[in-house]
Amino acid sequence: MYIQIALIIIASVAILVWLAGGYRQTGEMPSLPAILLSAWVIASAVFGSAYLVLKIGLFDLTIERLLFTMIIFLVAAGLLKGKVRFQINNTIELAMVLFALVCFFSMLQHGFAPVTQAFISPWFVFISAYFFPFIVFVFAKNYIISEKDVNLILHVLFYFGIYLSITAFFEHTNLRQFVFPRYINNLELGIHIDRARGPFINAAFNGVGILIGFISGLHLLQSKTGFAKVFHQAALLLFFPAVFFTLTRSVYLGMLITLFIFLGWYKTPFSKWKLISLPLAVVLIIGVVNSPRLLSKERREGGVAQVEEVEIRMALLKRSFFMIKEDPLMGVGLAQFTPATMRSYRGPITGIEVGAEATIQHSHLVGMAAELGIVGVLPYLTLIILIMRQLLKQLAGKLPATGIMGDNLRVAILAIWCVYLNNNLFVEPSSSIFTNAVPFLFAGLAAGLYTRSVESALPSPSPARISRSPLRMVNSHV
Repeated sequence: MYIQIALIIIASVAILVWLAGGYRQTGEMPSLPAILLSAWVIASAVFGSAYLVLKIGLFDLTIERLLFTMIIFLVAAGLLKGKVRFQINNTIELAMVLFALVCFFSMLQHGFAPVTQAFISPWFVFISAYFFPFIVFVFAKNYIISEKDVNLILHVLFYFGIYLSITAFFEHTNLRQFVFPRYINNLELGIHIDRARGPFINAAFNGVGILIGFISGLHLLQSKTGFAKVFHQAALLLFFPAVFFTLTRSVYLGMLITLFIFLGWYKTPFSKWKLISLPLAVVLIIGVVNSPRLLSKERREGGVAQVEEVEIRMALLKRSFFMIKEDPLMGVGLAQFTPATMRSYRGPITGIEVGAEATIQHSHLVGMAAELGIVGVLPYLTLIILIMRQLLKQLAGKLPATGIMGDNLRVAILAIWCVYLNNNLFVEPSSSIFTNAVPFLFAGLAAGLYTRSVESALPSPSPARISRSPLRMVNSHV
């Protein structure tokens, strides 16, 4: 273990020295920022505190946080050298800053640390659900520029999705000796031990990771030819049973939403309906034949008629509305839903509520309204609306008709965001950095594309007004 830690620290110092000294991108290789971001995305899902943690005073150092420190270093260097800019198309960032300030003042009032060790830390919720994803947005907007960078990120997410799909098979068939990392098999970590929960140790988050990989693979398919295309198509088939292995209805719905978006708006040189007519007919026939199973309460048989979880969610909604009514403006405080529930809730409690999930919020926006009130919900909803507006309206017509960075990329990003928002209707995503960060990564990519399209339409500045600062003369990515 100590050898691993030493190697990680040595490698990190070497990369930081390289970044500080500046570097040049050569050949057809992706840029270092794209490689760093891709590595961090995987580390955020697999190599977090459950895999390896090093205690340094009050701080927990993990592989994921070490990589993220480098990302923050790059953003800071970019601010100093003019690479990271906020002069144009900055409304999304302003909404992020406003929402972050609401969270910060809420923690000032109610505390940064958990009430007891049994509760989740407000500071952890802030950095994993909001701060880290917001930084990733800024990083992707300013550094993920070229097609080879986008290609790298899409391939990493696609192959990560294949890993999740294969791992889901091992979990579902109880071949747990093949599951990696080993902590996935630890009954004391996470929830959904009876489902395919992957390195997220949560079936819903695992499903989002699988669907993001599926969407990335679908978008990459247009660039494949020959054997690579055959392999790619065969690999995409792995995602369908993997979705089922999560045994989670929000993931099933996410797959249906993804297929609907791609069938409706993704442009192809052939008729998509002709391609899927036979598979769709087979699925419908199988569905009719197995309708008794579909309507059963047994998840492993494909049943979707479980009512216990619905009753829990309805009870949680009643608790949330009770808290919203008590303090609609400011809420009970960031990450204070569970402590406030146990401390002050006086509403009716049904027998089905007794259990671990009975005091954990299962709807992101409703939970946010209870915890941060109107002052928190409004800037966050504004942020989501601005991102969707950029995807659906502002970026329309500004991308090439074909190619990895063509207009279809908007559709793929929209599908990822719809999967993310759909999942958030049924679970509280604050504890999953990957689930929160990847949608904002793609939102930053879209914002960067739009910003550069706006800048290209602006008149060139006169020579007399061009800055002579030596910082702008540095020929590097930072």
